[in-house]
Amino acid sequence: MKQVIALVLAVSVGSVFAHGCPGEMKAIDAKLPTVKLEQAQMTKVKELRAKGEQLHKEGKHTDSMAALGEAKKLIGL
Repeated sequence: MKQVIALVLAVSVGSVFAHGCPGEMKAIDAKLPTVKLEQAQMTKVKELRAKGEQLHKEGKHTDSMAALGEAKKLIGL
């Protein structure tokens, strides 16, 4: 029974992250045109955003949220 509960919780958390990824990507996309960063930092943000999207598509939502969170931190979100 404990295994079933653990599985249900794991799936639930994964689906929460799955729905969070697109919102995080939209927030980054909305902020990028107005943010002032050095070229190297801007490149890093764009790489992290792309990595987050790719990980989301692969179903790796925890990793996606981590990459998107790092990008958000760099642009002040």
